[in-house]
Amino acid sequence: MFDKILDFLDNSIWGVWGIPTMVLILGTGLFLTIRLGGFQFRRLGYALKTMFRKPDGDKGEVSTFGALCTALSATIGTGNI
Repeated sequence: MFDKILDFLDNSIWGVWGIPTMVLILGTGLFLTIRLGGFQFRRLGYALKTMFRKPDGDKGEVSTFGALCTALSATIGTGNI
């Protein structure tokens, strides 16, 4: 009985997370890249330069890298960084 339930769940999960989902995720990424004009490639240099620049010298401010890490931890969880 338990094996039948596991087989059903295994087949259901493959149907949801299989090829159709992969095509949907890649298609969405391709659509957004074309629609936004390759924004992630055009602005990569500026993003890296801004992230790793030296601080302006004001004490008590959060660095750009620290702000990025804080935003990522709020989005995906601190344990996943």
